[in-house]
Amino acid sequence: MKGIGCTSFLRSEGSLDIMDRRFILGISGNIGAGKTTVVEILARHLGWEFYKEPAEKNPYLKPYYEDPSRWGLHSQVYFLTSRFEEERRLSNLNKSYILDRTIYEDGEIFARIALKGDEYKTYLKLYRLAIDYLPGPDLIIYLKAPIDVLIDRIKKRGREEESRISYQYLSTLDSLYENWIRTFKRVPVVIYNIERDINEKAEFIRLLNFIEESLKNRL
Repeated sequence: MKGIGCTSFLRSEGSLDIMDRRFILGISGNIGAGKTTVVEILARHLGWEFYKEPAEKNPYLKPYYEDPSRWGLHSQVYFLTSRFEEERRLSNLNKSYILDRTIYEDGEIFARIALKGDEYKTYLKLYRLAIDYLPGPDLIIYLKAPIDVLIDRIKKRGREEESRISYQYLSTLDSLYENWIRTFKRVPVVIYNIERDINEKAEFIRLLNFIEESLKNRL
């Protein structure tokens, strides 16, 4: 990001020095919320490792949006195993890292929509085994944006596999996220309302200040 050389403000007097200890930070949010952009910019700025959700590599995602009942389990198992493998790799590094969506959202939000009955019960067994082998993030930041904004961002990025995503689907996800945030106790979750493009200096600094304060409150 050009023009943002602001690492020093994280080391200002009385501030939390994020660089002095290992952190695991999760960035969550609905489709189109800007998670990947935020993760990549933060990782580059802080010098942290990061996990990028493999949505574009999932061979079952486009078929899933076309026929959810047939391809839901395939798609969810792909995401779960891919995320588990990469998070295990990152957890073995003695470095801070950022997650582009967390494994908890796979099992407790997206799988609830994609899977029904015995498929969901079988998936939950895999999900619960997986999370017991992974360290939880120190903090999850939920990026909140209006549905109309999400729709606009999805259209602008023009991914073929997302062309069938509806307003209703995003609204259902939004409701599931809100319920998850209220009830999830395994890791602290805080809400960050994206007001402008994260590439803008003022918005980026606002986000970093928010992260610093949120982490400080939990140490």
